[in-house]
Amino acid sequence: MDLESTIVAVSSPPGPSALGLIRLSGQDAGLVLETLCEDVSIRQRCIQHVRLVLAEYSIPTTVLCMPRPHSYTTEDTLELQVPGNPLLLEHIIDSMVDAGKRLGLATRRAYPGEFTFRAWHHGRLSLDGAEAVASLIAAESAEELVAARHAFEGAIGQSLLPVADQLADVLALLETGIDFSDEEDVVILSVGDLSTRLLGVLSGLDAVLDSTHGSEAIDSRPRVVLRGPANAGKSTLFNALLGQDRVIAHELPGTTRDVISESCAFGGCDALLVDTPGDESGVDAGAVFAELESDLVLWCGPASTEQAGPPNALRVVTKIDVCPCTDAHVIPVCSFNATDMTMLANVVADELQARRSSPASGRVAVSQRQAVTLRRVHDLVSGVRSEIQHLGPTQGVDRPAECAASLRIALNDVGSITGDIPPDDVLGRVFAGFCIGK
Repeated sequence: MDLESTIVAVSSPPGPSALGLIRLSGQDAGLVLETLCEDVSIRQRCIQHVRLVLAEYSIPTTVLCMPRPHSYTTEDTLELQVPGNPLLLEHIIDSMVDAGKRLGLATRRAYPGEFTFRAWHHGRLSLDGAEAVASLIAAESAEELVAARHAFEGAIGQSLLPVADQLADVLALLETGIDFSDEEDVVILSVGDLSTRLLGVLSGLDAVLDSTHGSEAIDSRPRVVLRGPANAGKSTLFNALLGQDRVIAHELPGTTRDVISESCAFGGCDALLVDTPGDESGVDAGAVFAELESDLVLWCGPASTEQAGPPNALRVVTKIDVCPCTDAHVIPVCSFNATDMTMLANVVADELQARRSSPASGRVAVSQRQAVTLRRVHDLVSGVRSEIQHLGPTQGVDRPAECAASLRIALNDVGSITGDIPPDDVLGRVFAGFCIGK
């Protein structure tokens, strides 16, 4: 694939909309845009409001400037927000390609998945991370979106690291033993030891394959998420439960802008405590994702708060030192009262024990290619183990070269998932399913 050209594509969904997104990436992205825009500068990371000039049209445009190497593709990347008329978007794309050609620059429309391909090629993403991007795009439910997010965070690659290490160790011992295969009194790797090691590899593979059905998560600890409106006392409660000032707490609404997670012990239960922004100006996407992935939601707010929170959430009434509460169906706390914090921690521990684990928080999206490859690895390892079953446990392996060849193929297959060993045909299958502009 040509990686030198500057590429451009519509990155918003097809059809008319209020806003459309156009993405450019490449070493000449800035030069292309400067020929069509008034007063634009892409030398630093910023957001600019400019006019995009196309013949008789002058279009209000918001430009997100992401200079290399700190962009998705690691190249100079620009994203333009313009009115979402499909005809206008196509006209802008054509004008950009023509402008690049007039300047003698290699500028063209992007191929499907090319932005993500460049991110992978430049080391920004692993191969399984690239496949997870495709899963994120294709997700059609909240559960699928959570699973794809887990895969994007590297769940499959993390799970396969111990398997790859075990396979590499076994292969090294087998290949060392080949040099001594004619020596009857030298046993580098006994049949019993090899069988045990291969069983460990198979167990690891089974765990990864089972993760497609929700038995494995990136972090197996339960997630306790603090949700509620702005200025509900979530950050103060977060600090109090942790026993340290981890986040800034202020009476000014909107102080918390990011989702923050920390390890927290609730009684004898180790969990992740998650602080989220309040919804003072609309629903916050990060907070919603945190809630979807939660095992328990603590809906926080003073007694005057009207919102009850999502189903199955525990209603925690905060600030009872200034606004007392007598409702028996809620948990009233003052974050500055150690007794209240101990009581709340015990309630959370009991609730987590009763609920066990959330199925949604444990799912990991695995592509069809990954699943087929893992099953092939499983078959190869099982075949080697079956091949030595007739031998005594203290004997040496009678056909070490053949066993090593099968395990070498298995190790290469594992590498084709993590991205360490990506053959061209594997890359073709990974990126063939992408849409243009991603």
